[in-house]
Amino acid sequence: MVWLKASYQPTTLFSLRPSWATSSGGKSLLVPSPYALKLALLDVALRTSGHAPGKKAWPWIRDLQIGIQLPEQIVVTNLFAKILKLRRNPADPGSADAGPFQKTIGYREYVYHPEPVDLIFGVVEKNQPQLQDWLVQVNYWGKRGGFVQLLAKPEVTEGTAEFIMLTAEANQFPKMGLVQQLDDCDPKMKFEQVDIYNKKRPLRITRHIILPYRLTKSSRAYSLYERVANS
Repeated sequence: MVWLKASYQPTTLFSLRPSWATSSGGKSLLVPSPYALKLALLDVALRTSGHAPGKKAWPWIRDLQIGIQLPEQIVVTNLFAKILKLRRNPADPGSADAGPFQKTIGYREYVYHPEPVDLIFGVVEKNQPQLQDWLVQVNYWGKRGGFVQLLAKPEVTEGTAEFIMLTAEANQFPKMGLVQQLDDCDPKMKFEQVDIYNKKRPLRITRHIILPYRLTKSSRAYSLYERVANS
């Protein structure tokens, strides 16, 4: 297996709602999930190489091993935003709130990564050139508004000890750390189950990942997380 390292600078705030969160309580994960990263790669493959190459590559994209290295600090903005929600019952004729949607508020979190985020991808050697080309063209994680900018051409790396593995369950729970429930692709997930034009439901699994961070400051408007020393 070859490990490719890619460094990205987030250019906007990141937001990715956990699968268990509701639309009204839009909490965000602190990191992109393996599922989101693999789907971003598949999106690039389909848009730039075409349907047939993307479908052929899906099995090894699905099975990628992924690790991440984060900044020393992560800041989460907490806010309530006005949103439009599909109306369940019709509005009264002539009311100011008439129409198919009703106005309401929802809780939202947006994550600020002040420094570049490094990712490593474990892939078999024969697929390394293709992965390298597609990583260059990834420009968002999570929601489509979470834009990132690649800082340098992805290169082969041997050091993986400093990275948090997103595709492996945590074996031990340290004294200080944050648990994140991240979605990943089921090993049996077929291309038809990820194709948006197919009615088959995606197969996902949940991984429990421990981030070496602790909450150091918080208020109504923000939460500050800092890396735990010697972790």
